[in-house]
Amino acid sequence: MQPVVRRRIAIAAGSLPSTTTTARVFSSSSRPSYSPPPLSRPKQTPLSLPRQHRPFSTSPFLRQEATSETTPVDNGLPHSGISPLPSRSLISLSGPDAAKFLRGIITNELPTTPSTLTYAAFLSAQGRILNDVFIYLDPRSTSSPPDSFLIEVSTLEAATLVKHLKRYKLRSKCAIALLPQEEASVIAVWGSPDSIPAQGESLRYCPDPRVPSWQRGLVFGGGSGLEGVEMQSEEVYTLLRYANGVAEGQEEIVRDGGLPHESNLDLLGGVDFRKGCYVGQELTIRTEHRGVVRKRILPAMLYPSSASSPPTSLRYEEGDLAGRIQAGNNVTRVGARGRPAGKWLVGRGNLGLVLGRLEMMTDLKLPGEAAVGTGMGFKEGDEFEVEVKGEEGEKVRVKAFVPGWLREKLDEKMEKKGRRH
Repeated sequence: MQPVVRRRIAIAAGSLPSTTTTARVFSSSSRPSYSPPPLSRPKQTPLSLPRQHRPFSTSPFLRQEATSETTPVDNGLPHSGISPLPSRSLISLSGPDAAKFLRGIITNELPTTPSTLTYAAFLSAQGRILNDVFIYLDPRSTSSPPDSFLIEVSTLEAATLVKHLKRYKLRSKCAIALLPQEEASVIAVWGSPDSIPAQGESLRYCPDPRVPSWQRGLVFGGGSGLEGVEMQSEEVYTLLRYANGVAEGQEEIVRDGGLPHESNLDLLGGVDFRKGCYVGQELTIRTEHRGVVRKRILPAMLYPSSASSPPTSLRYEEGDLAGRIQAGNNVTRVGARGRPAGKWLVGRGNLGLVLGRLEMMTDLKLPGEAAVGTGMGFKEGDEFEVEVKGEEGEKVRVKAFVPGWLREKLDEKMEKKGRRH
């Protein structure tokens, strides 16, 4: 008989204790418990350190000692007016899944009433801006809940955005259509024009969330509600945006080339940081909470190299200085070598927009920037220049300004970040 079989027979007969019984006799519950005496650590007094804020962009106590420069109210442009915007087109998106579909691919929440609009952007998977847009509820729709939206985008980019929407549509139940200008168009209203048409079926106004005194208007049916109204040219509205540092469209916000923060979408209400998931969200959120934004779009003024000193206020003057500069040209400090201070984006007359390094072109100081300690930071009296296209070696001077709204928004953001930490 095998030894294992003999052992099992002996256990069954009671002549050997079972394995379970043996384990019970030597279980941990029968062992005496031991509790070590508590350690007596000396009481430590907590260190009293000054509260530190995580650096982001700027704050009142993180500025260099320099003269505050903001865009003045008197900039040589009309204080109020109405302009048609043929450079903007509307895309219709309608259907039971339209709202859900849009929420997953834009940086902001959708509008809730026909009298409001949403400023937002479509991003790439890497968090770069593809298109900046305005989104409206289509006032012609009577469905409840709303399932029909109008997306306003640059006319030059409208067909590309339609392809982008269809790429992400998959099985979503919604229809996408680019509307002709004769069916639906856009106007801009700013200030308090003397004769502003009343709202009706063919005309709807919505406050522009970027600037309190600006409005956006939807015109249906070829603009029958605007007959007899004195209109400014679109160029006037464009110059007004330049003077206030508000970029719009992919001629100014380069497609797939910039982050929402660099284009000031975070300060102009174009990003909801509490919103659910959307394409490109990861980098956007990380930049907001952990990054330092070193470059932003700023208003800029061109002036001749022969000028005795840089201008102290921004004011529009007719001319063709901006037309002589190639978009994307580097802006450099006069008489200095090293990395560029920024890039020229676009302009008209003597006004334009630059993507400028804040610590080099403005009095806004970025914490921890080595450039300040090495003499590359902004100093009062610094001048900058950009090369003129087609004429080798010829340059014109560029002066960047910090609009009042941008300075205030940066201060508010820094205060909120300080309270959270």
